[in-house]
Amino acid sequence: MIQQTIFPRVNTHIAAISKSYRFNGGTATVQVDSLGNYEVMVNGSRFSSQENSAKRDADYKPAVSDISLKMVAAFEKRDAEFTAMHKKAARMQKLSEHQKKIDALSPQQYERETFPLSRPIREDVRRELEAEAEIRFSDLYEDKRKERTTFVNEHEKEAMAARLRAYEEIQSFFSDLQDDKEARANALFQKEYDRQKKEIEDYINGETTATERNIRMILGELSLPYRVEISCDYDEKSGLLNTNIEFHGDMNLPTNKTNILSTGKISVKDKLVKEMEQFKTETIVSMIYYVAASLFNAAINIRTQRVSVWLDGKREGLVWIQFDRAKFTKLSMRTINPMLNYYDWPRVDALRMVRGASQFYTMDANSFKAAIAQAKAENGIEDVRTEISSDATDSSMVTVSIGYAKTVADALPNDIVLQSLVPEAVRSGATKVTLPKKYKGILNELRG
Repeated sequence: MIQQTIFPRVNTHIAAISKSYRFNGGTATVQVDSLGNYEVMVNGSRFSSQENSAKRDADYKPAVSDISLKMVAAFEKRDAEFTAMHKKAARMQKLSEHQKKIDALSPQQYERETFPLSRPIREDVRRELEAEAEIRFSDLYEDKRKERTTFVNEHEKEAMAARLRAYEEIQSFFSDLQDDKEARANALFQKEYDRQKKEIEDYINGETTATERNIRMILGELSLPYRVEISCDYDEKSGLLNTNIEFHGDMNLPTNKTNILSTGKISVKDKLVKEMEQFKTETIVSMIYYVAASLFNAAINIRTQRVSVWLDGKREGLVWIQFDRAKFTKLSMRTINPMLNYYDWPRVDALRMVRGASQFYTMDANSFKAAIAQAKAENGIEDVRTEISSDATDSSMVTVSIGYAKTVADALPNDIVLQSLVPEAVRSGATKVTLPKKYKGILNELRG
Protein backbone atom coordinates (compact mmCIF):
# COMPACT_ATOMS: atom_id res chain seq x y z
CA MET A 1 0.00 0.00 0.00
CA ILE A 2 1.35 3.39 -1.03
CA GLN A 3 -0.01 6.53 0.62
CA GLN A 4 0.90 10.06 -0.31
CA THR A 5 -0.55 13.47 0.43
CA ILE A 6 -0.78 15.74 -2.59
CA PHE A 7 -0.62 19.40 -1.67
CA PRO A 8 -1.93 22.19 -3.93
CA ARG A 9 0.57 23.14 -6.60
CA VAL A 10 -1.56 25.18 -8.96
CA ASN A 11 -1.49 28.95 -8.68
CA THR A 12 -5.08 30.10 -9.16
CA HIS A 13 -4.39 33.75 -8.40
CA ILE A 14 -5.23 36.08 -11.28
CA ALA A 15 -2.89 39.04 -11.54
CA ALA A 16 -3.93 42.46 -12.79
CA ILE A 17 -3.51 43.05 -16.53
CA SER A 18 -2.43 46.35 -18.04
CA LYS A 19 -1.60 47.96 -21.36
CA SER A 20 0.13 51.24 -22.16
CA TYR A 21 -0.29 53.64 -25.05
CA ARG A 22 1.04 57.04 -26.04
CA PHE A 23 -1.10 60.19 -26.14
CA ASN A 24 -0.51 63.95 -26.19
CA GLY A 25 0.03 64.14 -22.44
CA GLY A 26 2.63 61.35 -22.31
CA THR A 27 2.14 57.65 -21.57
CA ALA A 28 -1.14 56.24 -20.29
CA THR A 29 -1.55 52.80 -18.74
CA VAL A 30 -4.98 51.22 -18.37
CA GLN A 31 -5.26 48.33 -15.91
CA VAL A 32 -7.93 45.88 -14.76
CA ASP A 33 -7.77 43.55 -11.75
CA SER A 34 -9.54 40.24 -11.11
CA LEU A 35 -12.44 42.06 -9.43
CA GLY A 36 -13.19 44.00 -12.61
CA ASN A 37 -11.83 47.31 -11.34
CA TYR A 38 -10.33 49.57 -14.02
CA GLU A 39 -7.94 52.44 -13.53
CA VAL A 40 -5.86 54.72 -15.73
CA MET A 41 -2.37 55.88 -14.78
CA VAL A 42 -0.70 58.75 -16.59
CA ASN A 43 3.08 58.82 -16.63
CA GLY A 44 3.07 56.36 -13.73
CA SER A 45 0.73 58.43 -11.53
CA ARG A 46 -2.73 57.34 -10.40
CA PHE A 47 -3.75 60.94 -9.83
CA SER A 48 -3.20 63.10 -12.88
CA SER A 49 -5.02 66.01 -14.45
CA GLN A 50 -4.33 64.33 -17.80
CA GLU A 51 -6.46 61.26 -16.99
CA ASN A 52 -9.57 62.46 -18.83
CA SER A 53 -7.44 63.43 -21.80
CA ALA A 54 -5.95 59.93 -21.82
CA LYS A 55 -9.45 58.40 -21.79
CA ARG A 56 -10.52 60.54 -24.75
CA ASP A 57 -7.58 59.32 -26.81
CA ALA A 58 -8.41 56.98 -29.72
CA ASP A 59 -6.20 54.23 -28.25
CA TYR A 60 -8.06 54.09 -24.92
CA LYS A 61 -11.00 51.88 -25.94
CA PRO A 62 -8.85 49.39 -27.90
CA ALA A 63 -6.57 49.11 -24.84
CA VAL A 64 -9.58 48.49 -22.57
CA SER A 65 -10.93 45.88 -24.97
CA ASP A 66 -7.55 44.16 -25.16
CA ILE A 67 -7.02 43.82 -21.40
CA SER A 68 -10.65 42.77 -20.95
CA LEU A 69 -10.23 39.90 -23.39
CA LYS A 70 -7.01 38.88 -21.67
CA MET A 71 -8.72 38.95 -18.26
CA VAL A 72 -11.54 36.74 -19.55
CA ALA A 73 -8.91 34.33 -20.89
CA ALA A 74 -7.19 34.39 -17.48
CA PHE A 75 -10.48 33.43 -15.80
CA GLU A 76 -10.95 30.59 -18.30
CA LYS A 77 -7.41 29.37 -17.69
CA ARG A 78 -7.95 29.43 -13.93
CA ASP A 79 -11.17 27.44 -14.22
CA ALA A 80 -9.47 24.97 -16.58
CA GLU A 81 -6.98 24.16 -13.81
CA PHE A 82 -9.97 22.55 -12.10
CA THR A 83 -12.28 21.25 -14.83
CA ALA A 84 -9.66 20.32 -17.46
CA MET A 85 -6.77 19.02 -15.37
CA HIS A 86 -7.03 15.70 -17.24
CA LYS A 87 -5.44 17.45 -20.22
CA LYS A 88 -2.18 17.62 -18.26
CA ALA A 89 -1.91 13.82 -18.10
CA ALA A 90 1.04 12.29 -19.92
CA ARG A 91 0.37 10.21 -23.01
CA MET A 92 -0.45 6.59 -22.22
CA GLN A 93 2.50 4.25 -22.71
CA LYS A 94 2.00 1.36 -25.14
CA LEU A 95 3.42 -2.16 -25.01
CA SER A 96 4.62 -2.06 -28.62
CA GLU A 97 6.77 1.01 -27.94
CA HIS A 98 8.67 -0.69 -25.15
CA GLN A 99 9.05 -3.94 -27.04
CA LYS A 100 10.72 -1.93 -29.79
CA LYS A 101 13.07 -0.46 -27.20
CA ILE A 102 14.12 -3.97 -26.18
CA ASP A 103 14.60 -4.98 -29.82
CA ALA A 104 16.78 -1.92 -30.39
CA LEU A 105 18.99 -2.68 -27.39
CA SER A 106 22.36 -4.33 -27.87
CA PRO A 107 25.38 -4.46 -25.57
CA GLN A 108 28.16 -2.05 -26.45
CA GLN A 109 31.45 -3.68 -27.49
CA TYR A 110 34.95 -2.63 -26.44
CA GLU A 111 37.04 -1.27 -29.30
CA ARG A 112 40.55 -2.70 -29.05
CA GLU A 113 43.51 -0.36 -29.34
CA THR A 114 45.96 -0.80 -32.21
CA PHE A 115 49.47 -2.01 -31.32
CA PRO A 116 51.60 1.13 -31.75
CA LEU A 117 54.93 -0.51 -32.74
CA SER A 118 55.96 -1.68 -36.21
CA ARG A 119 57.45 -5.11 -36.82
CA PRO A 120 61.27 -4.87 -37.09
CA ILE A 121 62.71 -5.13 -40.61
CA ARG A 122 66.21 -6.01 -41.91
CA GLU A 123 67.01 -2.44 -42.95
CA ASP A 124 66.39 -1.12 -39.42
CA VAL A 125 68.56 -3.82 -37.85
CA ARG A 126 71.46 -3.23 -40.29
CA ARG A 127 71.18 0.51 -39.73
CA GLU A 128 71.57 0.06 -35.98
CA LEU A 129 74.49 -2.38 -36.42
CA GLU A 130 76.20 0.02 -38.81
CA ALA A 131 75.88 2.78 -36.24
CA GLU A 132 77.42 0.51 -33.61
CA ALA A 133 80.21 -0.52 -36.02
CA GLU A 134 81.06 3.13 -36.66
CA ILE A 135 81.86 3.46 -32.99
CA ARG A 136 83.69 0.15 -32.68
CA PHE A 137 85.75 0.55 -35.86
CA SER A 138 86.58 4.18 -36.46
CA ASP A 139 88.76 5.37 -39.38
CA LEU A 140 91.17 7.31 -37.20
CA TYR A 141 94.43 5.85 -38.64
CA GLU A 142 93.29 3.38 -41.28
CA ASP A 143 90.30 2.36 -43.34
CA LYS A 144 87.99 0.11 -41.29
CA ARG A 145 85.13 -0.30 -43.77
CA LYS A 146 85.85 -3.98 -44.26
CA GLU A 147 85.76 -4.64 -40.50
CA ARG A 148 82.54 -2.72 -40.15
CA THR A 149 80.91 -4.67 -42.97
CA THR A 150 82.06 -7.95 -41.47
CA PHE A 151 80.68 -6.92 -38.05
CA VAL A 152 77.29 -6.08 -39.50
CA ASN A 153 77.08 -9.29 -41.51
CA GLU A 154 78.14 -11.46 -38.58
CA HIS A 155 75.64 -9.94 -36.10
CA GLU A 156 72.71 -9.23 -38.40
CA LYS A 157 70.97 -12.58 -37.95
CA GLU A 158 71.38 -12.60 -34.17
CA ALA A 159 70.29 -8.98 -33.79
CA MET A 160 67.29 -9.56 -36.02
CA ALA A 161 66.22 -12.54 -33.94
CA ALA A 162 66.62 -10.55 -30.70
CA ARG A 163 64.61 -7.66 -32.08
CA LEU A 164 61.84 -10.02 -33.20
CA ARG A 165 61.74 -11.72 -29.79
CA ALA A 166 61.48 -8.36 -28.04
CA TYR A 167 58.82 -7.21 -30.47
CA GLU A 168 56.76 -10.36 -30.01
CA GLU A 169 57.07 -10.21 -26.22
CA ILE A 170 55.87 -6.61 -26.15
CA GLN A 171 53.12 -7.41 -28.64
CA SER A 172 52.01 -10.39 -26.55
CA PHE A 173 51.99 -8.29 -23.37
CA PHE A 174 50.01 -5.57 -25.15
CA SER A 175 47.54 -8.17 -26.46
CA ASP A 176 47.12 -9.62 -22.96
CA LEU A 177 46.41 -6.13 -21.62
CA GLN A 178 43.85 -5.57 -24.36
CA ASP A 179 42.23 -8.94 -23.65
CA ASP A 180 41.89 -8.00 -20.00
CA LYS A 181 40.55 -4.52 -20.77
CA GLU A 182 38.17 -5.96 -23.36
CA ALA A 183 36.84 -8.58 -20.95
CA ARG A 184 36.35 -6.01 -18.19
CA ALA A 185 34.75 -3.43 -20.47
CA ASN A 186 32.46 -5.92 -22.19
CA ALA A 187 31.39 -7.28 -18.81
CA LEU A 188 30.40 -3.76 -17.78
CA PHE A 189 28.67 -3.19 -21.12
CA GLN A 190 26.78 -6.47 -20.75
CA LYS A 191 25.82 -5.56 -17.20
CA GLU A 192 24.48 -2.21 -18.38
CA TYR A 193 22.64 -3.90 -21.24
CA ASP A 194 21.08 -6.41 -18.83
CA ARG A 195 20.12 -3.56 -16.49
CA GLN A 196 18.45 -1.57 -19.25
CA LYS A 197 16.67 -4.62 -20.60
CA LYS A 198 15.46 -5.66 -17.16
CA GLU A 199 14.29 -2.13 -16.47
CA ILE A 200 12.11 -2.19 -19.58
CA GLU A 201 10.93 -5.75 -18.90
CA ASP A 202 10.06 -4.84 -15.31
CA TYR A 203 8.06 -1.89 -16.62
CA ILE A 204 6.24 -4.11 -19.10
CA ASN A 205 5.65 -6.95 -16.64
CA GLY A 206 4.87 -4.63 -13.75
CA GLU A 207 7.46 -5.95 -11.30
CA THR A 208 6.12 -4.89 -7.92
CA THR A 209 9.10 -2.94 -6.58
CA ALA A 210 9.64 -1.05 -9.82
CA THR A 211 5.94 -0.33 -10.24
CA GLU A 212 5.53 0.96 -6.70
CA ARG A 213 8.57 3.18 -7.21
CA ASN A 214 6.98 4.55 -10.38
CA ILE A 215 3.68 5.11 -8.57
CA ARG A 216 5.43 7.16 -5.89
CA MET A 217 7.20 9.20 -8.53
CA ILE A 218 3.98 9.85 -10.47
CA LEU A 219 2.09 10.84 -7.33
CA GLY A 220 4.89 13.24 -6.47
CA GLU A 221 4.53 14.92 -9.87
CA LEU A 222 0.75 15.37 -9.84
CA SER A 223 -0.32 19.00 -10.07
CA LEU A 224 -3.64 19.54 -8.30
CA PRO A 225 -5.33 22.76 -7.18
CA TYR A 226 -6.38 21.34 -3.81
CA ARG A 227 -5.15 18.91 -1.17
CA VAL A 228 -5.97 15.21 -1.43
CA GLU A 229 -4.54 12.00 -0.03
CA ILE A 230 -4.04 9.20 -2.53
CA SER A 231 -3.43 5.58 -1.61
CA CYS A 232 -2.60 2.88 -4.15
CA ASP A 233 -2.66 -0.89 -3.78
CA TYR A 234 -1.07 -2.77 -6.69
CA ASP A 235 -1.28 -6.49 -7.42
CA GLU A 236 1.29 -7.70 -9.94
CA LYS A 237 -0.36 -11.05 -10.69
CA SER A 238 -3.75 -9.65 -11.66
CA GLY A 239 -2.49 -6.32 -13.01
CA LEU A 240 -4.98 -4.51 -10.75
CA LEU A 241 -4.39 -1.08 -9.23
CA ASN A 242 -6.80 0.12 -6.55
CA THR A 243 -6.58 3.90 -6.20
CA ASN A 244 -8.28 5.71 -3.32
CA ILE A 245 -8.54 9.49 -3.43
CA GLU A 246 -9.57 11.23 -0.23
CA PHE A 247 -10.44 14.90 -0.03
CA HIS A 248 -9.15 16.87 2.94
CA GLY A 249 -10.94 20.11 3.68
CA ASP A 250 -12.33 22.56 1.18
CA MET A 251 -11.64 22.20 -2.55
CA ASN A 252 -11.10 25.97 -2.83
CA LEU A 253 -13.16 26.17 -5.99
CA PRO A 254 -13.24 29.61 -7.65
CA THR A 255 -16.60 31.20 -6.96
CA ASN A 256 -16.66 34.08 -9.45
CA LYS A 257 -17.02 34.40 -13.20
CA THR A 258 -16.67 37.12 -15.78
CA ASN A 259 -18.13 38.26 -19.06
CA ILE A 260 -17.56 41.21 -21.40
CA LEU A 261 -20.07 44.05 -21.43
CA SER A 262 -21.08 46.11 -24.46
CA THR A 263 -18.73 48.84 -23.23
CA GLY A 264 -15.76 46.53 -23.73
CA LYS A 265 -15.17 46.20 -20.00
CA ILE A 266 -15.70 43.04 -17.96
CA SER A 267 -18.24 42.27 -15.29
CA VAL A 268 -17.20 39.99 -12.42
CA LYS A 269 -20.00 38.22 -10.55
CA ASP A 270 -20.45 35.29 -8.21
CA LYS A 271 -21.31 32.01 -9.87
CA LEU A 272 -24.83 30.72 -9.38
CA VAL A 273 -25.39 27.79 -7.03
CA LYS A 274 -26.11 25.44 -9.93
CA GLU A 275 -22.99 26.66 -11.72
CA MET A 276 -20.91 25.90 -8.64
CA GLU A 277 -22.40 22.41 -8.37
CA GLN A 278 -21.73 21.68 -12.04
CA PHE A 279 -18.22 23.10 -11.70
CA LYS A 280 -17.54 20.89 -8.67
CA THR A 281 -18.79 17.78 -10.46
CA GLU A 282 -16.69 18.46 -13.55
CA THR A 283 -13.68 19.10 -11.31
CA ILE A 284 -14.03 15.74 -9.55
CA VAL A 285 -14.47 13.80 -12.80
CA SER A 286 -11.55 15.60 -14.45
CA MET A 287 -9.37 14.79 -11.44
CA ILE A 288 -10.33 11.09 -11.64
CA TYR A 289 -9.28 10.91 -15.29
CA TYR A 290 -6.09 12.87 -14.61
CA VAL A 291 -5.01 10.62 -11.74
CA ALA A 292 -6.04 7.40 -13.52
CA ALA A 293 -4.29 8.31 -16.78
CA SER A 294 -1.13 9.26 -14.89
CA LEU A 295 -1.04 6.09 -12.79
CA PHE A 296 -1.66 3.79 -15.75
CA ASN A 297 1.83 4.82 -16.85
CA ALA A 298 3.38 3.28 -13.73
CA ALA A 299 3.54 -0.05 -15.59
CA ILE A 300 2.23 -1.62 -18.78
CA ASN A 301 1.05 -4.50 -16.59
CA ILE A 302 -1.61 -2.31 -14.94
CA ARG A 303 -4.53 -3.69 -16.92
CA THR A 304 -7.31 -2.55 -14.61
CA GLN A 305 -7.60 0.46 -12.34
CA ARG A 306 -10.35 1.05 -9.81
CA VAL A 307 -10.63 4.59 -8.50
CA SER A 308 -12.59 5.43 -5.36
CA VAL A 309 -13.21 8.99 -4.18
CA TRP A 310 -13.87 9.58 -0.48
CA LEU A 311 -14.46 12.49 1.83
CA ASP A 312 -12.56 13.17 5.07
CA GLY A 313 -11.79 10.01 7.02
CA LYS A 314 -13.49 7.80 4.45
CA ARG A 315 -16.74 8.22 6.30
CA GLU A 316 -18.54 9.00 3.05
CA GLY A 317 -17.99 7.78 -0.48
CA LEU A 318 -18.52 9.82 -3.61
CA VAL A 319 -17.45 7.83 -6.69
CA TRP A 320 -16.15 4.38 -7.58
CA ILE A 321 -15.21 3.64 -11.17
CA GLN A 322 -13.27 0.89 -12.96
CA PHE A 323 -11.11 1.61 -16.00
CA ASP A 324 -9.81 -1.01 -18.43
CA ARG A 325 -6.38 -0.23 -19.89
CA ALA A 326 -7.08 -1.58 -23.37
CA LYS A 327 -10.07 0.73 -23.70
CA PHE A 328 -8.67 3.65 -21.72
CA THR A 329 -5.48 3.82 -23.78
CA LYS A 330 -7.54 4.67 -26.87
CA LEU A 331 -8.75 7.89 -25.26
CA SER A 332 -7.09 11.22 -25.92
CA MET A 333 -6.90 13.29 -22.76
CA ARG A 334 -6.51 16.40 -24.92
CA THR A 335 -9.87 16.05 -26.65
CA ILE A 336 -12.02 13.82 -24.44
CA ASN A 337 -15.02 15.14 -22.54
CA PRO A 338 -14.79 13.22 -19.23
CA MET A 339 -18.39 14.01 -18.30
CA LEU A 340 -19.60 12.13 -21.38
CA ASN A 341 -17.06 9.30 -21.29
CA TYR A 342 -17.69 8.77 -17.57
CA TYR A 343 -20.89 6.82 -18.28
CA ASP A 344 -19.05 4.19 -20.37
CA TRP A 345 -17.45 2.48 -17.36
CA PRO A 346 -18.63 0.31 -14.45
CA ARG A 347 -19.18 2.81 -11.66
CA VAL A 348 -20.94 3.66 -8.42
CA ASP A 349 -22.17 7.15 -7.59
CA ALA A 350 -25.18 9.17 -6.55
CA LEU A 351 -24.93 11.58 -9.48
CA ARG A 352 -28.15 13.49 -9.99
CA MET A 353 -29.36 16.35 -12.12
CA VAL A 354 -30.54 19.11 -9.79
CA ARG A 355 -31.73 22.48 -11.10
CA GLY A 356 -30.00 21.87 -14.40
CA ALA A 357 -26.66 20.89 -12.86
CA SER A 358 -24.99 17.51 -12.32
CA GLN A 359 -24.34 16.96 -8.64
CA PHE A 360 -22.62 14.18 -6.70
CA TYR A 361 -24.38 13.17 -3.51
CA THR A 362 -22.44 11.33 -0.84
CA MET A 363 -23.07 7.83 0.49
CA ASP A 364 -22.14 6.56 3.93
CA ALA A 365 -19.20 4.16 3.90
CA ASN A 366 -21.24 0.97 4.35
CA SER A 367 -23.75 1.88 1.65
CA PHE A 368 -20.91 2.88 -0.64
CA LYS A 369 -19.10 -0.44 -0.19
CA ALA A 370 -22.32 -2.38 -0.65
CA ALA A 371 -23.05 -0.48 -3.86
CA ILE A 372 -19.54 -1.27 -5.11
CA ALA A 373 -20.09 -4.95 -4.38
CA GLN A 374 -23.41 -4.79 -6.24
CA ALA A 375 -21.76 -3.11 -9.24
CA LYS A 376 -19.06 -5.77 -9.31
CA ALA A 377 -21.62 -8.53 -9.21
CA GLU A 378 -23.69 -6.97 -11.98
CA ASN A 379 -20.63 -6.52 -14.19
CA GLY A 380 -19.05 -9.89 -13.43
CA ILE A 381 -16.03 -8.25 -11.80
CA GLU A 382 -13.84 -10.49 -9.66
CA ASP A 383 -11.50 -9.47 -6.87
CA VAL A 384 -7.89 -10.50 -6.53
CA ARG A 385 -8.10 -12.13 -3.09
CA THR A 386 -10.93 -14.45 -2.18
CA GLU A 387 -12.09 -16.41 0.84
CA ILE A 388 -13.23 -19.63 -0.77
CA SER A 389 -13.58 -22.78 1.32
CA SER A 390 -13.29 -25.22 -1.58
CA ASP A 391 -12.96 -25.33 -5.35
CA ALA A 392 -15.87 -25.86 -7.68
CA THR A 393 -15.64 -28.39 -10.46
CA ASP A 394 -17.29 -26.02 -12.94
CA SER A 395 -14.97 -23.14 -13.84
CA SER A 396 -17.97 -20.81 -14.19
CA MET A 397 -19.07 -21.51 -10.60
CA VAL A 398 -17.44 -21.16 -7.21
CA THR A 399 -18.17 -23.03 -3.98
CA VAL A 400 -18.07 -20.95 -0.80
CA SER A 401 -19.05 -21.38 2.82
CA ILE A 402 -22.64 -20.64 3.74
CA GLY A 403 -21.43 -17.85 6.03
CA TYR A 404 -19.61 -16.21 3.12
CA ALA A 405 -22.72 -16.50 0.94
CA LYS A 406 -25.01 -15.04 3.63
CA THR A 407 -22.70 -12.04 4.11
CA VAL A 408 -22.70 -11.32 0.40
CA ALA A 409 -26.48 -11.81 0.22
CA ASP A 410 -27.01 -9.32 3.06
CA ALA A 411 -24.92 -6.77 1.19
CA LEU A 412 -26.87 -7.34 -2.03
CA PRO A 413 -30.53 -7.47 -0.95
CA ASN A 414 -31.78 -6.82 -4.49
CA ASP A 415 -29.83 -9.65 -6.09
CA ILE A 416 -32.42 -12.24 -7.13
CA VAL A 417 -29.90 -15.07 -7.58
CA LEU A 418 -28.43 -14.72 -4.10
CA GLN A 419 -31.79 -14.21 -2.42
CA SER A 420 -33.03 -17.51 -3.85
CA LEU A 421 -29.91 -19.68 -3.55
CA VAL A 422 -28.81 -18.77 -0.03
CA PRO A 423 -32.14 -19.28 1.84
CA GLU A 424 -32.59 -22.60 0.05
CA ALA A 425 -29.12 -23.74 1.15
CA VAL A 426 -29.84 -22.65 4.74
CA ARG A 427 -33.14 -24.54 4.83
CA SER A 428 -31.46 -27.70 3.58
CA GLY A 429 -28.81 -27.46 6.29
CA ALA A 430 -25.94 -27.16 3.80
CA THR A 431 -22.59 -25.83 4.98
CA LYS A 432 -21.53 -24.73 1.51
CA VAL A 433 -23.22 -23.18 -1.49
CA THR A 434 -22.22 -22.99 -5.15
CA LEU A 435 -22.57 -19.55 -6.71
CA PRO A 436 -21.79 -18.01 -10.09
CA LYS A 437 -18.12 -17.00 -10.16
CA LYS A 438 -18.97 -13.29 -10.49
CA TYR A 439 -19.54 -13.17 -6.70
CA LYS A 440 -15.99 -14.26 -5.98
CA GLY A 441 -14.16 -11.91 -3.64
CA ILE A 442 -17.00 -9.50 -2.88
CA LEU A 443 -16.63 -10.14 0.86
CA ASN A 444 -13.12 -8.68 0.75
CA GLU A 445 -14.51 -5.48 -0.74
CA LEU A 446 -17.15 -5.24 1.98
CA ARG A 447 -14.47 -5.58 4.65
CA GLY A 448 -12.49 -2.77 3.03
